[in-house]
Amino acid sequence: MHETEGWLARVARRFGEMMGGAREEVLDRGEPGAAAFEAPAVPDRSGSGGLPPGVRLDDNGRYVVGSYSFSTVEQAVSYAARLARPASPPPPTIRPEQRVASSRPPARTAVQREAPRWVGKPTLLTIGGNAIEADLVYFGTPLRHEPRHDQSRIDPSLPVDPRGDPFGTTLNYWPSYAGMDPRARWTYLDWLAGGRTGASTPIGYVFVFFYGLEQRLLVDDARDDAEAIFTEVRRLMALYGDNYSFRSYASRLLALSCLYEADVDTPPTLACAQNYDVEMPLDLRVRLGRRLRDGRSFDADDSLRWVLSLPDVFLRTPGQRCFDELLSLWRVRFSSRHPDGLAVRRPKKVIHHVYRAASGTFTCNVSVEELPDISGTTAPLPLLRALLDPCMEDLSPYSRLLGRDPEARNRLRGDLLLPVELRAGRQSLVDCRASLESLMLAEGPAGVRACELARALDVDVEAGSEKLAATTVRMMMSALDALDYGCEPDRRYGPAPTLRADNRVSLFGFAAGAPVEHERDSYAAARGMVEVAMLAAMSDGEVVAAEVDAIDRRLRAIPDLSEGETARLMAYGRALAADPPKVRAALKKLADVPPARRSALAASAVEAVLADGRVHPDEVRFLEALHAALDVPAAALYSAIHRGADDVGPVTVVEGRPEDIVPIPAEAVTAKVVAIDAARLERIRGETSKVSALLASIFVEDEPEPSTPAPAPKQDATSAFEGLDGPHSKLLKRLLSGPLTRSEFETAAAGMRLMPDGAIETLNEWGFDHFGEAIVEDDEETRIVPEMVGQIEPMGVAA
Repeated sequence: MHETEGWLARVARRFGEMMGGAREEVLDRGEPGAAAFEAPAVPDRSGSGGLPPGVRLDDNGRYVVGSYSFSTVEQAVSYAARLARPASPPPPTIRPEQRVASSRPPARTAVQREAPRWVGKPTLLTIGGNAIEADLVYFGTPLRHEPRHDQSRIDPSLPVDPRGDPFGTTLNYWPSYAGMDPRARWTYLDWLAGGRTGASTPIGYVFVFFYGLEQRLLVDDARDDAEAIFTEVRRLMALYGDNYSFRSYASRLLALSCLYEADVDTPPTLACAQNYDVEMPLDLRVRLGRRLRDGRSFDADDSLRWVLSLPDVFLRTPGQRCFDELLSLWRVRFSSRHPDGLAVRRPKKVIHHVYRAASGTFTCNVSVEELPDISGTTAPLPLLRALLDPCMEDLSPYSRLLGRDPEARNRLRGDLLLPVELRAGRQSLVDCRASLESLMLAEGPAGVRACELARALDVDVEAGSEKLAATTVRMMMSALDALDYGCEPDRRYGPAPTLRADNRVSLFGFAAGAPVEHERDSYAAARGMVEVAMLAAMSDGEVVAAEVDAIDRRLRAIPDLSEGETARLMAYGRALAADPPKVRAALKKLADVPPARRSALAASAVEAVLADGRVHPDEVRFLEALHAALDVPAAALYSAIHRGADDVGPVTVVEGRPEDIVPIPAEAVTAKVVAIDAARLERIRGETSKVSALLASIFVEDEPEPSTPAPAPKQDATSAFEGLDGPHSKLLKRLLSGPLTRSEFETAAAGMRLMPDGAIETLNEWGFDHFGEAIVEDDEETRIVPEMVGQIEPMGVAA
């Protein structure tokens, strides 16, 4: 409403509204013919301060505009904006046959009547002197009132007002064409003539058209029009599916398509999880019922449809945002858990379905072939829920990245966050591994520059920065783990300096990046040995292959080092060679080495120095400084060098020259003969035997009395089945003796202090572990599956 409109103009406008149709209403509910529901806002009772112009707050805390009140200030502002807009007719999509000079409603002197009929194909219809092209509608003036059709039938004898109602303010809770305000009829016809494509069209107009579709399909039983009707409903769902009320009613009608269309085996979609009813959709019940009828097990897609259709299963954000990835992950894990599919026992109950019309004018019993009804089967569902939840949880990091950066999908930084099962075939990972191999081949033992590695891993590095941020380094290391590569230096597995952009790092291939427990004593000692040995090898200014091989041999000689630990330690050594630390700082840290390990460290350094077959004076000076830092005597150094020379081959210290040798005369050897007295030897043997017999009689020990073995504990006869406790074993034996009614089963379970439903779930889980399927049926009676009795009974232990 214009702020400048006078009171006389307002009275005249209100009088015109009263004479032209129903009073304007703004409904605050998300139902047909109403605006979307919004939670009531907490009213600001501080007065009118802070409220938009034209909006006031009443004593009940509601926001008032003119003579209407609203629960939220947004609704009030929206209504005030509508009133402020000039009242002009919408674009003239209706083609007038006789142009009306005035914008006032046409006169009712002549009543136009048409025979009632269904318009299935685009047809030119004349309504109120205007012609529109429409299809899939009821048209004509009925001879008598027909509640089932009159909700959507376009009666050309009813007036229309070209002023229109584009915001649907005159629509009531259950809109119908006959009950519409003439202005609303104009807007509805304009929407039909425009191809039913206005996304901002009030949902009440869409419902009026939808009423005619469901009436044509179910009341008239027009099977020839079923394909066109379902196609149109799917199109409307794509346009107006954000309205939960319309989505719910449209989904129910689309569920009937399984009875009219051929069964097409398409993969599950996100729509499978958008079930707002308390019961399973009919199309899924029919699909699964046909598989049960044919004796087929459920595959991964069928099982996912089943668990997503449950009203208590909510697909969280990772599942909605990454549904394609969820489907792929579900298929992989389901196949590993159920390689032959999920076997489900055929229930006795058959499908019965009643369709309730959105218009509220009729209900219809839908005829379904004799198919088992899966909706009452619950035994396998806990297993499916337990499989679905970890899938969504493992997709959470990937989903959060897509929420921040939608462009990361199908790129390396996004694919690296996928679960392991989904990474194998990703092209981005294949290309990245090829890039890493090229870098390692081009750079060789010198290592790869950190900035080049970040570029290959699709990790952004701040331009011009010398040092890499800690978050950037963590992203790089996590990416390498996902690519089955390791890297040194890596702060996760030991002390390391801050990584600079131009630093070189050592890459190596290993599963999951070779994770290690760097605080384990054996690994920490081996890491210190590698550091000392590599410093010794570098002391002469270069590191040759023989010195590296010597370090590798010493590592592999350590018995409790794994292959991954050895690979990481060798990469650490190469990283030290590419970027050596300060010798003085490294030697200073050796003061903390336990005394028991110092000799081994010194020996490893000597072995590395001697590996290339020569000793350089700089190497000797380093070894002397090392022994001094380790507090090992210097004399041990030179003896170690000489001993090491025997192991690794000749060591050239001084050029050899021939020497004069004085032979030593041989000593004369005189043979000695020993005479043995046989009589004396025999006497000594006899005396020795007597003494031994005497000592044996003196030092004999009393033999302990044999102890009586403790009686073996009696086996609990109630624990008759392996894997079940006593109460559940008793309950299983009771069910093996014959079926029980529900009340009898509850009494038996209560007598064993068990919850009935929990006991059934425990027994079925035991059955899945041993036989791959549920063993308890809970229908009219609670019983053991007849085919399983012969397999279960021999497993029992006799009491």
